[in-house]
Amino acid sequence: MLTAEEKNRLAEIFRREEIRELTVATTQRISRETGLSIRAIEYFALEKGIVPRRYARSVGTFTLDGQKKLLQSRVMVVGLGGLGGYVLEELVRAGVGEIVGVDGDVFDETNLNRQLLAGERNLGGRKGEEAVKRAAEINGAVKVTGFSARVEHLPAAAWDGVELVFDCLDSIQARLFLEEKAESLGVPVIHGAIGGWYGQVGIVWPGNRLLTKIYREKKSGIEQALGNPPFTPAVAASYMVALGIKYLLGQSERENALYFFDLENMEFEKICF
Repeated sequence: MLTAEEKNRLAEIFRREEIRELTVATTQRISRETGLSIRAIEYFALEKGIVPRRYARSVGTFTLDGQKKLLQSRVMVVGLGGLGGYVLEELVRAGVGEIVGVDGDVFDETNLNRQLLAGERNLGGRKGEEAVKRAAEINGAVKVTGFSARVEHLPAAAWDGVELVFDCLDSIQARLFLEEKAESLGVPVIHGAIGGWYGQVGIVWPGNRLLTKIYREKKSGIEQALGNPPFTPAVAASYMVALGIKYLLGQSERENALYFFDLENMEFEKICF
């Protein structure tokens, strides 16, 4: 992430200014002075055992090495609506370094009840573009590249370096395409689906064809009939990000399982296949 010369330059700045903690303001100033990215400066600090204040409440869980790994990671979020907006938000706040956001849709008034990226000011705005703007407001260390396109139409370069994909789609056909594409790349998919009070989350490992098993007899999901209240996507997205970060940190066990939740009756269940 940094050349030897850049490391030496930062080391001199940190030594001269006796930096013992790294604030957002200090990081931004050093970035302006050196031309180095916010992410590179944060990574350098972590290498020196200095925790950027934005991660002070995360590093106890992720560890210094884990936070460095997250800053180096590149993931893709497919679908930036109810699920995807919350997934993006949590990944950005966690400091996942590069995120490819994919959604060909625009915001309308029916999105306002549950989609974190939707607001009255951006109705009609493209979801991919709004995702980039939202991320920039939260964490300057994270690079979000937004694609206003269907996942089936992404350019090949969009997939370069992607380690993990988040399935936040509402189309079964698109989900099955995503499963096949990720399998061809050897990349796991974190799947999430919601409807009404209910949701399901799981990891689609390359080769296990979990989505094919779930959806091969279905034409549409239950969300078409039940809709989605504001809290259901938030719960499912948090499950998804927890699973995703565990994978990125090398803490996942490879098992074929789905996690179901029923918020009406406050029931949670894990089913292994």
